[in-house]
Amino acid sequence: MKKKIQELFGDLNLFAKQIVNVRLSNFSFDVYEFKDKSVMQVDLIFAEKGQFNNIQEAFSTIFKKELFDGEEWNISDEPDPSDEQWIATLKNIWINEYYPRESIYIELVNKDDFTNKFKKDLADVNAPESVVKEFLIGLNHMEVVQVRKGHLYDCIFGRSDSHYFLFEWGIYI
Repeated sequence: MKKKIQELFGDLNLFAKQIVNVRLSNFSFDVYEFKDKSVMQVDLIFAEKGQFNNIQEAFSTIFKKELFDGEEWNISDEPDPSDEQWIATLKNIWINEYYPRESIYIELVNKDDFTNKFKKDLADVNAPESVVKEFLIGLNHMEVVQVRKGHLYDCIFGRSDSHYFLFEWGIYI
């Protein structure tokens, strides 16, 4: 899993082409956002594993969902996959905006360490305990990769028996 994600960041042409070939309207996602009363936030995107052919397609699709949600773009306005300007903009601006080279940190994460972080971070933003338990039930037999790491922001991508997911924790000032 780690190697496949590294390949995308090592070849931004490949990553951009993976992204443009995805039509978000063909996929379904469960998206959650939890905030505390000040500046801490946890965002989660879940997608059923059976929707994807491989891990790179899953990561690219979930990134595109994150991008469209973050920029508040309408998925019905997705650019055509052959639009060279869109490909160049993804490669030269948007991938770097969401995943700056200096904060890329692609490492496997121990499942138990992630589970503890997951529980703690969600508790810190007052996510209902019943919701956290429900999430964890869906994340059985998971494998997780840290994609971005920082003092104020973490991004972790993973897969379980049934889902791919993106977990983001951050302090937003």
